[in-house]
Amino acid sequence: MKSIVIIILFLLSIESMFSQSIDGNMNDYAIALNESNNRNQNKSTNQYIISHNIVKITQIGNFNQANFNIISNYAYVTAQQTGNNNYMNVYKKSDEINQSYIQSGNNNYISDVSSYSRGAEAMKVNQEGNNLTIFSTGSNSISKDMIINQSGNSGTIYVFNR
Repeated sequence: MKSIVIIILFLLSIESMFSQSIDGNMNDYAIALNESNNRNQNKSTNQYIISHNIVKITQIGNFNQANFNIISNYAYVTAQQTGNNNYMNVYKKSDEINQSYIQSGNNNYISDVSSYSRGAEAMKVNQEGNNLTIFSTGSNSISKDMIINQSGNSGTIYVFNR
């Protein structure tokens, strides 16, 4: 009776060791397959970036919002929000757009609206502080390559371009 119990326990331990080695091989296979898929996906992503418009948004904090409506033949727009309760509302229509928006702090607001501009639009907007607001509308040769830096607390900037 003891020998039967020992044999059964021995067989169960061998089966357990065998199944663990198969699972390990399957896990290695799954990891290798996943890495291969990631390499292929990165190649496709890079090809997409080269041939399409890009809007890149990074948000760190709570209750941040970013609404972007970009209409362009070529666009590269980056937006970064660090803090809480920050909001961006951007509508741009132009042949070429190269924009950068950065908000650091809390309760900041950016509204940038340009209904149509021929040629290239390039602007940088930086806010650092709390309760800051920027309203920018339109575009012209003066606003091309404009950089708006706003820092401190509770400030508002209005930019009207015709």
